[in-house]
Amino acid sequence: MSKWNIIFSIPLLLSSFPAYGDEHDWKERQIQDALLAAPPVITDNATVYGWDESQGGEMTLLRLGTGNYTCLTSGFGSLRLGKPLEPIPGPLCADENAWAFFKAVLNEKNPMKPEKPYPTTPGMAWMLAGMGVHEGMVDVGLGEKIEVLESGSGSGSKMTKITPHVMILPLPIAKSGTLSTKYNPAHPLASWIMAANSPLEHLMLHVSDEDAAAIMQGNN
Repeated sequence: MSKWNIIFSIPLLLSSFPAYGDEHDWKERQIQDALLAAPPVITDNATVYGWDESQGGEMTLLRLGTGNYTCLTSGFGSLRLGKPLEPIPGPLCADENAWAFFKAVLNEKNPMKPEKPYPTTPGMAWMLAGMGVHEGMVDVGLGEKIEVLESGSGSGSKMTKITPHVMILPLPIAKSGTLSTKYNPAHPLASWIMAANSPLEHLMLHVSDEDAAAIMQGNN
């Protein structure tokens, strides 16, 4: 089996995806979900991957693009590895460097303890639909979880929406600065370090819903 097949045959949990009709219908729904991640200048020519529920949640190619970006429908969403948190979408679009990093993460049994070194050249990944976080934690598999909300900052709900953002990753960051290592809903546009002191460490740069909508509209 090729490395490419190994990467995209990892079984992923999709129990919270709605049931779709025929094959074209569910693929089109997932493509439309993926396109929420970034503006058309990125998504128009992007390759799009989704999750095939009929095959146990295997990652599957939905659309082959000609551009430099690859988009994933909700279910990977900044480390969640096939555990979509609807009704809050979490699609992403990654440039070539970020996609190389995500592929390496997907190819590890335990992303927090990789058997092979991850790529180190930083890239950019867009998540302008934001993402949902369940009980303040991001599950990366095998019992490994990352706490992403500041203690006591939750809204009282089990689900918290993180504002639209772009990620610069991978990106080790010296702790001599003032960046927080948690997201604070009281300051939803503050930059912070996600997965600090781990192989998945990266920078989170946030924008408001209004500014995300303006970015998505482009010159329209």
